[in-house]
Amino acid sequence: MKQFFAISLVLASILAALLLGQDRSRLSHDGPYWSRTLSGAIGRSPFQALRVETVGNVTLRGDNGDRAAYIFKAQVRADDEREAEALLRELEVKTGTDGDKAYLTIRSERGVSEGSELSVSVPRSLQRVWVATGGGSVQASGFDGEIEARSAGGRIMVDSIRGRTELRTGGGDIQVGSVGGPLRCFSGGGTIRVENAGNESWLETAGGEIFVHQAMAPVHASARGNIRIDRAAGSVFASTAGGLIQVQQADGVVTAESSGGAIQVNAANGAQCDSAGGAIRLHNVSGTVRASTNAGSILAELASGSHLQDSVLSTRAGDITVLIPSNFPVTVIAMNGSAGAAGRIVSDFSEIRVRTANPGGVPAVAEGSLNGGGPVLHLNVIGGAIYVRRLK
Repeated sequence: MKQFFAISLVLASILAALLLGQDRSRLSHDGPYWSRTLSGAIGRSPFQALRVETVGNVTLRGDNGDRAAYIFKAQVRADDEREAEALLRELEVKTGTDGDKAYLTIRSERGVSEGSELSVSVPRSLQRVWVATGGGSVQASGFDGEIEARSAGGRIMVDSIRGRTELRTGGGDIQVGSVGGPLRCFSGGGTIRVENAGNESWLETAGGEIFVHQAMAPVHASARGNIRIDRAAGSVFASTAGGLIQVQQADGVVTAESSGGAIQVNAANGAQCDSAGGAIRLHNVSGTVRASTNAGSILAELASGSHLQDSVLSTRAGDITVLIPSNFPVTVIAMNGSAGAAGRIVSDFSEIRVRTANPGGVPAVAEGSLNGGGPVLHLNVIGGAIYVRRLK
């Protein structure tokens, strides 16, 4: 992850050597594009906050120094050098300070390409950094304070941020390395990836997927595609319009809603799962479990030693299979309202007695207590079968 944010030693030395004022390079030419590099210092030190507004791509790096400087490679598309010079003269670069806040503003009425590149080096001890670009990507790393980054449609990548982090893009991907404070991410259509979130996180994409490797606090995730949470030290709230929701491990309750995909939870301290049209798979889930699907099967595996509370599993068009260890204390109440031979309840335990539905349409019912009884597990099916199996 850090490789995306590394600035070369050559660039770092140039930034460190800049004096007050602005340096301009000669105009260079590459095919239809013409470019010029501008560089200078930002404001007067010390300051506690920085605001950056630009066009094109931007890279921000926090370091242990006390200087703030920038290098901007402005790129325009022009037929000849004269036209390029005219376009570049419209480029406006402003820097300065206002109290304890510094600013860098780059604007152009026309002509400046989104391929333009801005690199900024500032003290990592800044309390707040705000950056926005009209269409390029944003990369930021190495800040002790909070950061807010916005792009009209490009990719955003951040790493090694200790404070609060807020990232918004109109349609690009968001990639987060390590963030210590609260995290908020929104993309109009891209994928969100988080490697390590040290605080509560809110992640939303209107058209992509969400992947979280590790979160040390609750996770709120909303997407149109797949959602995968590898490890969450708190609760998980996940909602998708049509993808797969997969939670590998959560120390808190998993609340998952899918409008058309499957849900899988491999370890959690409670689960509330609802799917409009997909299967639900639950493994090693303790606490209260409530799972419901309109069109899909449910598989629930009860782990030996886990502390189940009263729970309900129900489906309107599918089977329910429950795997129970031989020594697990639980009371099972199962009801199958399916018509005809489809309304089956099959149990591996003699303690759970099955009464078959009669021709008058009374549902098949099975009840019984294992190992002296315990929390009540309700199983309700319409349009499928119920299987209560002994976990081997």
